[in-house]
Amino acid sequence: MPRLGVITDEISEDFDHALAVCQELGIRDIELRSIWGKSIVDHDDATVSRIEQAVHAGGFRVNCIASPFLKCHLNDESAAAGNTHSASEKSKEEHWAILDRSLELANQFDSPIVRVFSFWRVADPVSVRDEILDILSVATEHVSAAGKLLGLENEYACNVATGEESRWILDHISNHALGLIWDPGNEAALGSNPFPGGYEHVKDRIHHVHLKDAVAIELNTGFTRMGDGAIDYLGQFRALVRDRYEGVLSLETHYKVDGDPEPATRACAASTRDLARKAGLVFDDRRQPA
Repeated sequence: MPRLGVITDEISEDFDHALAVCQELGIRDIELRSIWGKSIVDHDDATVSRIEQAVHAGGFRVNCIASPFLKCHLNDESAAAGNTHSASEKSKEEHWAILDRSLELANQFDSPIVRVFSFWRVADPVSVRDEILDILSVATEHVSAAGKLLGLENEYACNVATGEESRWILDHISNHALGLIWDPGNEAALGSNPFPGGYEHVKDRIHHVHLKDAVAIELNTGFTRMGDGAIDYLGQFRALVRDRYEGVLSLETHYKVDGDPEPATRACAASTRDLARKAGLVFDDRRQPA
């Protein structure tokens, strides 16, 4: 049964407060990305232990380590080309250590998925896709050997941003340890319609879903409350029911109310549940067993 989740810093960088809000909203599945202003992969062991204790005490499940792996340049440029969510910019060689750290965290938090990107987007993504494929193939085998899943996020600031671009990668990596973190809002922000078009390309290889609603289907669009934007989320949810999606749908709203992400995420949680009811998508809200 699908579950509703959230990336905790879409509520607050204060992790304890974010978990308290999750309790209020009945959300048990969380992603770890930026906590107390620092990427999860950059926290030391003592802080990670503190985070782990809070997760267990609240009965939460960490469904994804939202790693910044390969959110970097293919060449030697240093300036970030998109939002790093507190992660420091590193070279592509240094990113292999990020993957190893992410796998350590996935084991510690019993998380099934580690996230990956496809490098900051270049003017002609097709020109670099063979190089990206080679790197993702190695990463997939590494993660698969560790007993985890690698979730490739279609990200509008990176070279794999749409369902169609994702399909090419998936078709060339047969190991199903690699699957998509499907984000309709990210495809919309590239000016491409994610549903039904983008989704139809990837519906058979989705590990995880991110939820954000685009103001418009256009380049660099902003985001709004779930259900108020340009994406047909009612249709998307119905398709997930039809296709028997059993994973987590995680709020990544990229939306604020008066500069504050918490009320925006609260509003999106409520509207998402309303959309789900209309679509016949039933969330499993049961607490993680002790």
